[in-house]
Formats: sequence, C-alpha cells, structure tokens
Amino acid sequence: MLILLSTERRERKIAIVSESYALLFEPIRDKITKKLSCAIELIPKEDLQHHRFKRLSPHEVINKIYAVDFFCLNDNSWDFIELDHSGKPIAGDLNDLHEQQLSRHPCYDIRKLMSNGSFYYSNDFDLTSTLQNRGFKSKGSINEDTTEEEYMWNSFLMEEIIAYRDRLDSQTKQILDHEGFLTTVIRGFAETFITYIKRLKISLTVISKQSWKRAGTRFNARGIDDEGNVANFVETELIMYSNEYCYSFTQIRGSVPVFWEQDAAIMNAKVQITRSIEATQPAFDEHFAKLIHKYGPVNIINLLSTKSNEIELSRRYRSHLQKSEKLGFSKNVYLTEFDFHRETAQDGFRAAKNILPLIKDALLTEGYFCYDVQEDHIVSEQNGIFRTNCLDCLDRTNLVQQLMSHELFKIFLKDVELINPRANVDESDFIKKHNTLWADQGDQISQIYTGTNALKSSYSRKGKMSFSGALSDAKKSVSRMYINNFMDKNKQQNIDALLGRLPNQKPVRLYDPVGDYINEELSKLSSQYTTTSNMNLLIGTYNVNGMSKRADLSKWLFPIGNKFKPDIVVLGLQEVIEMSASAILNADNTKGSFWEYVVKDCLNQYDEQYILLRVEQMTSLVILFFVKSDKVKYVKRVEGSTKKTGFGGMTGNKGAVAIRFEYGSTSFCFVNAHFSAGNSNIDERANDYLSINKNISFARSRKILDNDSVFWFGDLNYRVTLANEAVRKELEMKKEGYIDRLLKYDQLTQEIDSGVIFHDYCEPALQFRPTYKFDFGTDIYDTSEKQRTPSWTDRIVYKGDNLHPLAYSSAPLTISDHRPVYAAYRTDVSIVNEEKKHELSEKIYQNFKIKEESADAPSMIGTDDDNEDIELEAYLEKKHSNSVSPKRVPVRNTPPPLPPSSHSSSTISLASLTKREPRNIPDLPTRENSFFSIAPTPPTSRTKLLSSPKSSLSSRANSNQGNSYGPEQSLSKKGGVPPLVISRPSSAKPKQDDQRKQILLEPEETKTEHVEVQGTTKETKKAAPVVPIKKMSLENVSIDEITRKVPPVIPKKKANLEKFKLSQAEDQKRG
Repeated sequence: MLILLSTERRERKIAIVSESYALLFEPIRDKITKKLSCAIELIPKEDLQHHRFKRLSPHEVINKIYAVDFFCLNDNSWDFIELDHSGKPIAGDLNDLHEQQLSRHPCYDIRKLMSNGSFYYSNDFDLTSTLQNRGFKSKGSINEDTTEEEYMWNSFLMEEIIAYRDRLDSQTKQILDHEGFLTTVIRGFAETFITYIKRLKISLTVISKQSWKRAGTRFNARGIDDEGNVANFVETELIMYSNEYCYSFTQIRGSVPVFWEQDAAIMNAKVQITRSIEATQPAFDEHFAKLIHKYGPVNIINLLSTKSNEIELSRRYRSHLQKSEKLGFSKNVYLTEFDFHRETAQDGFRAAKNILPLIKDALLTEGYFCYDVQEDHIVSEQNGIFRTNCLDCLDRTNLVQQLMSHELFKIFLKDVELINPRANVDESDFIKKHNTLWADQGDQISQIYTGTNALKSSYSRKGKMSFSGALSDAKKSVSRMYINNFMDKNKQQNIDALLGRLPNQKPVRLYDPVGDYINEELSKLSSQYTTTSNMNLLIGTYNVNGMSKRADLSKWLFPIGNKFKPDIVVLGLQEVIEMSASAILNADNTKGSFWEYVVKDCLNQYDEQYILLRVEQMTSLVILFFVKSDKVKYVKRVEGSTKKTGFGGMTGNKGAVAIRFEYGSTSFCFVNAHFSAGNSNIDERANDYLSINKNISFARSRKILDNDSVFWFGDLNYRVTLANEAVRKELEMKKEGYIDRLLKYDQLTQEIDSGVIFHDYCEPALQFRPTYKFDFGTDIYDTSEKQRTPSWTDRIVYKGDNLHPLAYSSAPLTISDHRPVYAAYRTDVSIVNEEKKHELSEKIYQNFKIKEESADAPSMIGTDDDNEDIELEAYLEKKHSNSVSPKRVPVRNTPPPLPPSSHSSSTISLASLTKREPRNIPDLPTRENSFFSIAPTPPTSRTKLLSSPKSSLSSRANSNQGNSYGPEQSLSKKGGVPPLVISRPSSAKPKQDDQRKQILLEPEETKTEHVEVQGTTKETKKAAPVVPIKKMSLENVSIDEITRKVPPVIPKKKANLEKFKLSQAEDQKRG
C-alpha cells in the first residue's frame, strides 16, 4: 500500500494506492456556503497517471516476520489445519485424519523457528547492507553490488529458484526482478524511535544482522571454522535520519577466531582450545583478511578476563596477531585489551567508560558516515571497523559497543553543530532512546544465541544497576544453563534444517533439461577438474594404564623407520589417568597434554613436520589428530564429539571420543572407544557400541556413518573364551597356525561374524600375539593372582571402499600392561578444482549457446523442426522418450514474454552460467509428492563501491568474498509423515505417499511490524499476503520506489564428487 501526495499547486490530492485501485482525497468548496470539505473517490489506479504525486509513506520500511506456513503442491492433507503446541493437528480439524492424527506437521519446527520474531525483511531497500554501502538513495530489496550474502538466512530455501532465474534470458530476468518476487531475510534486530534534538525531528534506528555462516546456539557454535567464519558474528548499525543530515556508524562482534569449545554441562566450563597455533593460523588470517577487505582497518577490542579460563584465549589471540605474516599487525589490525571484570570490580559498570580514552584516537580516525540531505552529497565515510568480543560476545560486548556508539554519536552532533560542544546531553530524550535501542538489541541477540535476555541490560537502559537488575541477571544465568543443556540441541537442529545443513539434505529440485544437459556433458569431463590421489594413513591405539613416563614411541609410530611416513596420524589413548574413583571425578587434563608433546616429538624426528590439528579428551580417553604440514591445506571441517558409557553413562572412564574431517572431498571419522571390561560382559560391550554409535553426533547432526571412511579402535575389551592354560600353551609352543586357532575363540571375531556389532566393518588380517595383559616392563603375560587370559583387547576395524590396508600389528613397548597396536592404510581421495570446473561449465554453455544462436529464426523457447538443436533434442529423447520438444515461435518487436515454467523442456537461453555444482540428470517428474519452497531469496555478496561527485572524500571498496557452500542435504523424517525432502539409500524404493515437499509462504494472516528508517512514523499492522507488486504508471513517481530489483545471484554448493577407486598398485606392507 502506497500513500501519495499530489505536487500540483492548484490541486492538492492524497491517494492511498493498492495493486489495482486508489482511494483519492481532495479538498472541495461548497459553492453556496463556501465551506471546505474533503471529497473521497475510489478510482482505478490507472486514472492517477496524469497527476504528479510524491510518495509519503516511509521509503525504507523493515518488516518483522511473525508467522510463516508451508503448503504442498500436490497434497492438501495439511492445508489450513490448526495445530496444537506440539505441532499435531487438533481433533476435528480434519475430515479424515489417517496418519496425521498421530504425527506432527513435517515442517512444524522450522515454522516455529521462523515465527519467533527474530527474522526481518524489507521490500524497500537492501536490508543486508549498511547505509554507506547501499547508498542514501538506493531502492529495491536486493542490490547486485551491495547485497551481503552471509546475512541472508533464506539462502537454502531459494537455491533452485535462483538457479532458474540466473538461466533466464536478460529480458525475462528483468521481468522477474522488477515484479519483486524475490527478497532477502535477515536474522537479528531492527527498531526505530522518533525523537527530537532541540526542535529537529529525527529517527534513530538500530539494525543488527547475524551471519548464518557459523550459526548456532551458545555451546554448539564457538570459535572459528576452516573458512574463517566465527560464531555469533553480528554487524550492528546505528542510523540517524533527519531532514538535514543522515548519520550511520557500524560495529561488529564475533567469537574469538581460534578453534575452541566448552562443555555445556558444566558451570564455568574450562575453555578447550582444540587446534594448534600452526593449524589455526590460516583460518585466523582468512577471517581478518575478509574484514580488512570489506571494512578497512580493524580495531580489535578484547574484553576477556586476565584470570580464570579466559586468559588462555587472550594469549592465543595475541599470539596469532603477532605471528601473522599476512595481516600487518599495528598497520591493518590493532588490538586493545580491556579486562572488563577487573575494571568494573570496584566501581561497577560505570568504570567501563575507562575504555574510551584508550580508543578515542581510533574512533576519530575511523569516523562515521554522514550524508547532507539538503545539499544532496556525502559529507564523510566510515573508514575502518571496531570488532569487539568477550567470551559469548553478548553482555560485556553489548555494553562496550553501546558506549562507543554513544560517544561517536555525540561527536557527530557537535561536528554538524546540532548540539553545543559544552552541553551535557546525557539526560536528553534522544540519548535515552539511543540507550533503549541498544538494550533492546542486546536482549534480542542474546535471545538468539542463549535463549535469555542479555545480562547488564538494566544498566544499559537506565545507566545504573539496581538490586532488581542484579537479581534478574542471576535468574538469567540459571536459565541459560538449563536451556544450554536441555533445549539447544533441538534448536541447533532446526537452524541446520533451515540452512540446509542436515545430512543428505538437498534443495527442492526444479526440472531443468537444459541445465541437466550441460551438467551431463560436464560430468564426462570430470577427470579434467577432479584429481584423485593416495593418502597414507596411520592409526594407533594404546591403553597406557595411567602412565606418564616418557618413552621412545618410534617402534609404534614408525615401525619400519622412515620408509613409511604417513600423511595423517590418528592415535587413540585409553586410561591416560588412574582409574580410581577420585581421579575419574576430578579428571586431570594435563595428562592428555603430556602425551601430545611426547607424540609430537616422536613424529617430528625426521625432516617431515607434523601439525596437531585436533585433540579430543573425555576423562581418561584421548584422541590425537596429526597432519603432515604440506597436507594441512587439504583438511577441512575438523570436528569432535564424546559419549560417556561408564556407570550408566554418568562417567567417562568408559565410552568414546571421536573426530571427523574432510580431506579434499572425502570425509573420515575416527572413534576411540573403551568398552566394558570382564570376560563374560559381552552384552554390555555390545550395548556400549550401540550407545556410542547412536549418540556420537557432529555439527549439522552428522552421525558416524555419514562419512565415507570410518575407523573404530581402542581397548574394546573382547577376550579369548578358551581356557587360560590352553591359551598360554598355544602362545608358548608357537606352532604353525596358532594365531588362527586362537582367533576362533576371540569374542570380537565371533560378534562381527554373527553381525551383532560392526556390521559391514572389516578388520585387517590379524597375525600378532595378544596385547593384554603383561607384567609391567616385561613380555611376560600376567603372573598376578588373577592371571588374566591373554587376549586381543586392543583392535582396529574399518569401513570404506576407498581404504586399502597395508599393515596391522602391535609394537614392543613395555611401559604399560597393554601393547600398542597400529594399522597402516592407503586411502583413495579426490580433490576438485572448482575454478577449472567452472571454466569447463562456461565453455560447454558457450558452445551450446552458439549452436542455439545459429538457428535461422530468433526465439525465446525453442526451434523449428528444421533448425532444432540436435544434441539437446537427442539428449531429451534419450532421457525422456515421452517428452515433446516445443517449437520455436519467432519473436520480433514484441513485449518481453513471461518467464517460462521451470518444467519447460525448451532450449531457453542462459544469461549467465553460475558456479553451481552440476546436478544429476533427472527422470521426468512423476506424480509423487514433492514439496516446492518459495521464500525470500539470497543474492551473493558483491564488491561494493560508493562514490559521490560532490564529495571530496575518496570512496572505499568493500566486499564480502566469503564462500557459501550449501551442502546437498534434506529434511527427513521417518515413517509416513510428509517431510520437506526425503532422502533414502540407493537401495530403498521411495513411496509416493511418503514424500512431500512444501512451499514456504507468508500466510494471509501474517502480522507485520513496520520499523521506519527514513520517516517520521512507526506503525504496527497486519500485512497482506506476500504477492508480486505490479508496476504503477504515475507521473513523477519513480518506478524504483515501488518495485524491487534482484541482482544475478550465484549461490555455491559444496561439490558432490564422484569417487574413483584406484587399483592397488602395491602389495600390503606389514611393519
């Protein structure tokens, strides 16, 4: 709905304009009484075209999303069904309930997430970019040059529709863009207050946008990832608008950019840094390189404490800055350390202002964006950014960011002479409104990350901390602990589902024969952009029995000397602490650190250097992950997980620690396990395996079996069931075949052969003597009173077609009552050159386009029978024998046609070729349920450049070049409940009644809160359904004001590579 004012002097009129009609108001004077009255008339919108109008409704309105709904294209089972609080249909709302009566709505969780009030969109301007980047007079919800893809939370929902849009010809694409079908959705905060500075009316707005690149809840998303994205990364902008000046100042916050974690189940949990300095530095440099390229110089404000467990993070932060060879410490990146807790310990939060003198020069140097509204030119631009962090980047960070915003805002007001330089304005209404905005913003960001409002918000609002405020903070702290332990897991899964990150999750696929043809041709050339190679891997397991004695581990890690130097080493240690009750309850993690250094010293004894990429410890279990320095660049997405099984899952003396990572495009998972002890506890060990296999979970809900290659190893505690005397006699006699004879009584061998556990796993040929139990320091089996039966308790099993065993044996180390075991493998891995792949895609497309243009008649949709594209037609006939190729209709001097439907098999021109991963060629769509998602859409980020002919200041280019890889995954739900997208193993036959795909639309009842950025009013109203806005034909009214433009978008997906199995070129080697 638009509100227009006639600018004609003779006739002043106001029009309220809808899509088709206008309600026109104009003054009228009675001819007899000469009194004025208001005439009202309902007219067609087209009748306004001969009048001059100026828009009165706000130019930049932000809409809060209060509710969304999902609809299925070919199944009405869930249409307009009222749901209860658990997502199940209310009885009586369905004529025929069937399975719905017992099931939840398949999209209920995502519906609930997107309706929690933290999502926003705008039809008037690019909500993802700052005012300085998009420009003062920018129009349209998406701008090709300024859109920031990392803040667009609807990226995955619209992935396929964007691909469809990008492959349209330029004329058709322009129609789609101008009609405003696509928009962007952010998650964060937006609010506007109207106030006055003296007599000048101003609007104050705060917009905060959280990045989705490393999105998640408090303890599920910490630190940095391999692409340089950090958790809780938020860009916050304060905007002041008046008829004289427009002002903005932008700040960012984000987690400490190193690899670290905390245990949610423990109060004041110790920070665990999970990757070495050498392995972290590339991701650290990448993070700051992006910030410098986008914003300019970065001023870091680190608020971590110099005591407790935060000090190690500060040390690591400072160390990375000093050791970086790419960033230019004290040139492009500056560090200010301010111990917030120490500074405010005595004088309260007022002492936080002590930071201002430390950063005053940086504030003045960095500056702010200012636009002179009356003179219509840029006065100044912000050159640089403040990056603030504490541990969670919430409470302390918000307070300090508010102080900086307050200080610079006053500097601006003095610079433009809106306030007296000596005036005390802290009690003014506009300052109170400013503080309230920051407090509301802090509460919202905290709600997103932790589930509660921010601490210290009482001080942010009132400038003082009351007793009730302190009591409220204590209550919030307790609530956070409960939410972190019992609710965040489900919230994280819902976030991952919205972003398309769940295992095997895929976007709803649109039928596109032209794209499929190009992708099929590209797949034939896969050898030109895919490199297959071998990677040598060494896995070891050792129960050290609580020993922390230095020893030479060469016989275990280099069993044949430097003739075999693996690329990757993964070691599992058990019982790194004593197994007493007190030691288990008060686990000493320094014992794990001891073994880190011992192993690292041994691995680096030759000319090759190994880097520790990950340590995962749980009480007495430790897993160490080392990578050869020249191979680190291929390793991405290193994650860890643990599961306790001791004493019914309460203690970590038994259980497992696991890690996963990706080497190129091949994923690996390693599980170091310690099962229940005892000769007869076979069932308990099976239960341990099942519990670990079920509960070990990585980011994005990945499980152990969601990886290409899987290894289980450790002290599995399976025994030999033969009599102790018979076993010892066989071992003493060493007759030919004695190992094989004893293995017939091995419990693990029997369990695997019977399919009870480790189904489809393999164990290399075992030809070494039992590894348990020895007298300390000797090769003599147990001579104690118990005289335990010698057994192969320490084992390594694997699963994966790309794995080739080279050696499997034990090592003669005598520092424990166990012997260490190792296994060497050669693995087949594949690495994709994305740039080369894209070049080939463009080449295929250009060749196709040349053939299309060679046809005699120009066309938009097809060819004549005599001039049709033979190759494409042959492809279509081959894949879809029943499809009919449409004929080309000549189009000359006619208006642009409507966009072709996504299921058209015509040879439409592709305007540009995206970097999207080629999809498999589909069969013709069948009548099975298929959910189709339409939602606000993400454009990719672009380099931003601002310049003004009237400004004497130079412009600075900004860009965000972070890559977005949308994994091919799907929302899945077992049973008959209709999921968003169902993914099944290749062997499973899909049932048509079990597959449903839903449309994401704003319902007609959606409430919309309008937050005015450049206007004088704030209103809350119910919005109409989201529908394309038709262009108006009005004199003196810019079309850009009522339509939206969508730039070309290139969403990227992680490549789903074909695996190449190499023939084994050499015999198995045994150390």
